[in-house]
This record gives sequence, structure tokens and C-alpha cells, in this order.
Amino acid sequence: SLSLIKESVKSIFLKKEKGDIQKSDDKNRVPLHKIDNNIILVIGESMRSRENLKEKYEIFENYVYKTIVSGATNTDVAVPMLINGGISPQKINLEHNLFLLAKKNGYKTSFITAQNEKSLKYIEPYLYREYIDDFKILGSRDDKDLIYNLQNISLEDNNLIVLQMQGEHSPYIYYENYDRDNPIELRYHKSMSYSNAVLKQLIKHVSNQSKKPFIFIFLSDHGEFIGENGKIGHNRFEKEIYSVPLVLHSNLETHVEKLKNHNDIYELIYYYLGYAKEFKLQERDKIRVYGTMITEEDGYIDIDM
Repeated sequence: SLSLIKESVKSIFLKKEKGDIQKSDDKNRVPLHKIDNNIILVIGESMRSRENLKEKYEIFENYVYKTIVSGATNTDVAVPMLINGGISPQKINLEHNLFLLAKKNGYKTSFITAQNEKSLKYIEPYLYREYIDDFKILGSRDDKDLIYNLQNISLEDNNLIVLQMQGEHSPYIYYENYDRDNPIELRYHKSMSYSNAVLKQLIKHVSNQSKKPFIFIFLSDHGEFIGENGKIGHNRFEKEIYSVPLVLHSNLETHVEKLKNHNDIYELIYYYLGYAKEFKLQERDKIRVYGTMITEEDGYIDIDM
């Protein structure tokens, strides 16, 4: 038991450099044709899916919505897999990185996070920073700052823009006039209302300013417990954690009926970056969800479709 604890602690504090990231045997990917569009991916933090919320929010009711399955129960695993199309944490290949692929096909690239540098510590090696034109760690924890930064990006160019929200990160106080003495459920609801308002403004800006075809994608990294049966937080193989919201707004085909999990969103962006002749997903009867460790030492579960 002591040996397991020792190795687990080492894994938790492991920071991989790009040279340490396992590469697959796949050939480098080459764009098939030039594309003229804007792709905006917004990654939420700890947002529950619609069926796991008591209140209704406009963002779920007024736009194309679907509950999908996260790649992992923790941000530090889910986001690297999403950005690189990893089928497992140990099979992440930076040659499949979305920012690299976008640059190869003439896109301007942006990654802007409202979170701080500490929160990004384990994700940053998987972003492939040298292929990101506009890389900003705002550290403000105020998601409205994402609106201002998006407004400063010209949508007259072809863009791949990834925005990471502070969202519903514990202790659920990242909204105006918060009160730490409020119950957890109330704080979570107020943070959801704040995220709802921010997302509506982000969508409105893209809709009004993009003269090109565009696709706006919002999804959460994972869900959250907010007190059910004494459970708070995430990092568990339970439906409240691996079920996450997906919101789409586009003047392109969203293929929403086909989208089931984070990896499908990677494939959709891959298609709109010009790397596939058609959007097609492999048939499957299970979806795999990984845990909190990039080393895979805490395992996975398979979800029946």
C-alpha cells in the first residue's frame, strides 16, 4: 500500500515535457483542401449536463444542445486528449494536435484561458505552444475577460480559437458579488447563470462578426457533484462527472446527431480544418472514460452507448 501511495504521488506531480510524450506510429497528417471558416471551441470547467441541473439555462434551451461523454474525469487528462484527439492518455500524439493542424492549413491560432498558470501546469505541455499565435493565460478567473479578448481577434481571417473558462470551478465563486456563505448549490447556480451570460455574448459576437462560415462549439471538461449524498467535486467514475454539456451554434452542418463524446468533437474540428473529405465516425457500442491520471494508473470505465 505504501509503495502504491508513493508511486501515485509521483504521478500526480509529474510534469511531462513534449519530448516525453509518447508518439504513435501514425504518419503526419496532411490537409486535403483549403478551408475558409472560423472555428471557435470554448472549454467549460466543471459544468454539469442539462439533465443533472435543477434550473433551466438559456444556453441549453435556445441553441443546439446535446449531452455527451467526457474523455476523462479530470481537466488535466480530458483537455490534452481533446486537443490532440487522443484515444487514451498514453496514446496522445502531438502530430495530431489541433493547433499544429490548423497552422499547416493557413489558420491563425489562439488559446486564451481565464484560469491561472498553476491550473494550466499539466495541460500546457500538450497544447503545442509554438503553433499558437495568440497564447494568453489571463489568470483573472473572470470569464468576461474572454469576451474582451475574443473581440480583439479579427474574424476576417481563418481562425482556430480555443477559449478555456473558469466556469464552475470550486469553490463556485467566480461571478459578480459572490458570497462564500451561500450554500454550495446556490453558489453553483449563480456561477452557471454567469457562464450562461458569458456564453451568450461569445456566441452573439461570433455570429455578428464572422463574415466567413463558422462553427461555435461549447463543451465542458467534466461534470461535478455539488453535495448529492455528501459528494462534492469530480474525479469519480459516475454519470454526474462523465456526462457533459455540448452546445453548438453554426451556419455549417453540425452533425450533432453523430456526436457522442469529446473525441467526436476533435474529429468534427479535424474535418472543418480540411483534413477529411467527409465527416465520418467509427461505429462503436461503448465509450471509454479515463480517470484523473495521465499515466492511466487509476484506470478507466466503458460506457454502453
